[in-house]
Amino acid sequence: MIMVALLACAVPASACDITPITIADYVHGAANGRVVFVGGVVSPAAQKTDGVLIEDVTVRVVRVFGKSNLPPTLPVLNRVSGGMNPCGMRDLSARTGDQWLIFGQRDAQRVYPDLQLSRKLVNGHIDQLLLRQIMPSLPSAK
Repeated sequence: MIMVALLACAVPASACDITPITIADYVHGAANGRVVFVGGVVSPAAQKTDGVLIEDVTVRVVRVFGKSNLPPTLPVLNRVSGGMNPCGMRDLSARTGDQWLIFGQRDAQRVYPDLQLSRKLVNGHIDQLLLRQIMPSLPSAK
């Protein structure tokens, strides 16, 4: 009975269970749907299915790291809550006007962000230590 309820959920359980992946795996994982990019949040969109609220944010792509070919805008899963939700509470907390560095897994519908690695940027600034992990060829700051 519980299995039927989980299968009826609009968010596939496998999309919720992103296994720990390294920064390098995201940067070099375009063939596996892994992406790393900086994006500005343009607008939210929400849908409710079987008591589960799924909120995506439309993100305007500003900069792509690695070999991913991304469209100018794309949906990113921002929040999932309620009902028989296999993800539990997922919350990126991205708001319109925010700029984010997003590490995620892309499918045909949206990007599922890695909540451990993705981060809100302040004034568009990526921490130098993190940037060197994304782009190892950058010179060290002295």
